[in-house]
Amino acid sequence: MSDKANVKKGHSMDLTKGEPLKVIILFALPLFLSNLFQQFYNLTDTAIIGHALGDSALSAIGCVSTLFSIYTTLIFGLTNGFSVIISNCFGSRDESKLKKAAGNSIFLGVACTLAIVIFGILTLDPVMHMQNVPDSLYEEARSYIFVIILALPLTLAYNICSSFLRAIGNSIAPLVVLICSAFMNVALDLLFVIGLGTGLKGAAIATAVSQLVASIACFIYIKKAVPLLHISIKDLVPEGRLIGNLFASGLSFAMMFTIVNIGTLFLQGSINNLGESTIAAHQTARKIDSFCMMPISTIATAMATFSGQNHGAGRHDRIFAGIKKVFLASCVIIVILIAMIFLVGDKLSFLISGSKNEEIIDLSHKYLKWNLPFFFVLSVLCLARTTLQGVGSKIAPLICSFLEMIMKVIMAEFLVDIYGYNGIIICEPLTWIVCAIFISIVFATNRYMKNAFKNRKDLKSA
Repeated sequence: MSDKANVKKGHSMDLTKGEPLKVIILFALPLFLSNLFQQFYNLTDTAIIGHALGDSALSAIGCVSTLFSIYTTLIFGLTNGFSVIISNCFGSRDESKLKKAAGNSIFLGVACTLAIVIFGILTLDPVMHMQNVPDSLYEEARSYIFVIILALPLTLAYNICSSFLRAIGNSIAPLVVLICSAFMNVALDLLFVIGLGTGLKGAAIATAVSQLVASIACFIYIKKAVPLLHISIKDLVPEGRLIGNLFASGLSFAMMFTIVNIGTLFLQGSINNLGESTIAAHQTARKIDSFCMMPISTIATAMATFSGQNHGAGRHDRIFAGIKKVFLASCVIIVILIAMIFLVGDKLSFLISGSKNEEIIDLSHKYLKWNLPFFFVLSVLCLARTTLQGVGSKIAPLICSFLEMIMKVIMAEFLVDIYGYNGIIICEPLTWIVCAIFISIVFATNRYMKNAFKNRKDLKSA
């Protein structure tokens, strides 16, 4: 019997069957909780540091928060790109190719991560100077981000294991592992930052240790429970066309996240010139904003796996039906988030920052009240982009990310000088509008989506 007939379904979820919205939600819910606890890592660092070490330490993290995001999302993007290829193999029921893709993903992921670590260490000081990090915050900020860069191989280890599991429809195991790791991160934060007085460096070490434990736990789970992902030495040997596809998919996802963050890096440089209170306010607002963005990004990530599996199975009608339904679900969630921010956003800003400075609380709340209503546009952007990547489109999402970066760089150069922090506030909404228009046009003209629209089926009996 052929490999295609033998793909085992244990510890996995087949997203090519069942009512689209239902299977997407069932798959996305554990993924959302995983993202929630991933944010819990960051929120814990911010809350403990803000309350224990004060506004100055909070500002120090704020100075390098975008740099932190660039390196971690590079790894996250790469592994998500790899998982699209693996989900295609799962959808087409090709076990042999799936294992080969997993092995080549590990080889490629390790090589890319080592290159990122070396680059990050060599360019750390020039980049921090480019960001205009204040002298009073420089050493603290550097000690924090230096540990984070050194720990990137641990970030890869967890993300590559969890992305493999999600590619075959298993979003529960990574969730359980991450919950345990998150609670460990809290305990280690309290131990290092408060108990041992290690400051920001201790918070970074706590995160690194937690990621190490999470990656070991995921590996053990795969070894014991998921034979579909057991690979041999021969699977690690690079295979020309396959590794090219993996690299293209991984690069598309990684650059999508990273290019956006590079634009944000320029914005952060402008923010760092606006004073410590503004830095702390923006850091607080971005933490809350990231939390609010999780349902949107989670559904978008689920759509990448959903569209990847269904693309492999040739079920583009399901992809078209799925994206319509999840967009409506996203709109309901966004309405709830907007109401929350307008009602208790100032209290959330105080809770996260621990600051009694009214300027910090007011600026943070102002950012959130302007930002959240544009999440409807962001949802269109994210869903269209990840769905296109799931069906193999790599160039258009990358162009969209370049467009987003260029707009942020231009706004950092002009709007901030004219409008101050208000220029920062309006930057992302304007960027989302332009990028959503571009990616929607690409989505509407994509050959798979055009055919799905013409030949759409009643999926109630799917």
